[in-house]
Amino acid sequence: MKACASGNRVTGSSRRPGPPSSSALPVSSRLVVDLGALRDNYRALAARGTGAECAAVVKADAYGLGLEPVARALVGAGARTFFTAFTAEAVNLRALLPDAGIFVLSPSLESDAAALLRERLVPCLYDRAGVEAWSALGTAQGVRVPAAIHVETGIHRLGMSEGEARALGREWKADGGRWLDLRLVMSHLANGDDPKARSNRVQLERFRGLRSLFPQVPASLANSAGVLLGPEYHFDLTRPGISLFGHDPHYRDTAPRVRPVATFEARLAQVKHLRAGETVGYGATFTCPHAMRIGVVLAGYADGLPRRMSSSEGKSPLRLAIGPHRVPVLGRVSMDMTVVDLGSVAPEDAPPGTMVEIFGPSVSIESVAERAGTIPNEILTGIGRRVPRVYVNEDVSLSGAG
Repeated sequence: MKACASGNRVTGSSRRPGPPSSSALPVSSRLVVDLGALRDNYRALAARGTGAECAAVVKADAYGLGLEPVARALVGAGARTFFTAFTAEAVNLRALLPDAGIFVLSPSLESDAAALLRERLVPCLYDRAGVEAWSALGTAQGVRVPAAIHVETGIHRLGMSEGEARALGREWKADGGRWLDLRLVMSHLANGDDPKARSNRVQLERFRGLRSLFPQVPASLANSAGVLLGPEYHFDLTRPGISLFGHDPHYRDTAPRVRPVATFEARLAQVKHLRAGETVGYGATFTCPHAMRIGVVLAGYADGLPRRMSSSEGKSPLRLAIGPHRVPVLGRVSMDMTVVDLGSVAPEDAPPGTMVEIFGPSVSIESVAERAGTIPNEILTGIGRRVPRVYVNEDVSLSGAG
């Protein structure tokens, strides 16, 4: 894709130069991605790494923000190593970044072996069967095949047991890693987002013991939350993901260490005046206690607004933003629309066509996630594909780099 002269870019049904404004894009909603903030976040997290290399986790289409522009921005900030979840994602990334180191966290060797070899990808092997299959392929090809070893330390997802890891360590030392070129020993924290969790220290000690089985092989334990736990957790390589995109997993509201990257906003399509006693939305779950001015916003759960954001008795409603004003959600979020109370906004400040911020600099993604009973990762990756992504502060010098 070629960047606009201004460094802003739109993906979707249309492209227009210049910064986004409420009248620039004829769309119902949009996700504005600040690539300058993304680069700043990467540099800030890399600086916390106490000498460790800072990789970038870009699985799930770069957490829903778009793999191509995000990857190029991260390269511009200094990233040289990347992680994806699946091989297909890594193949797409390799087409963009021919020289990057790319690890695949959840490879399927039965179907992906040829692509892994062809694209110079590094599978993260999590059991002995995978190690044996990958080593056998190296033997058949007469080459040392690159791999990472993912060891289990307490999260109990993918990961090699301690017994398997110790057996592999003995074998690897005995044959000098003849067919297996180990690039990394890694594990994953279960409670890194809670600095007080005792399990963090337990996993750290287990990991220290297991990585010692593979001397001279680089080690990695810290995800986004682990980076913020401190130097003991950094080892040789850190792997931030969600923090790159603006969420501090330790929820520090003062002196934030990362900046919001994404702003999700939608158009106010209609303003209505209701009488006391009239109801709003499916199920008539909200009844006007008095005469009210309401607004219909063109975004709903098909666009990534969880239906659990709907207003309900006993809970304070989520408040979206129109400029400096906060407007409560009324009734149920539907597939394509959400209704808000415009009583706190002067009519001239909220005419039809006004863009309403769902999350971004004014409404934190954390507050949206909390109201929906989930986490920012799910909110961000759940933004629907019909929502155009608009890229601002793009490094034009990298836009055509291969």
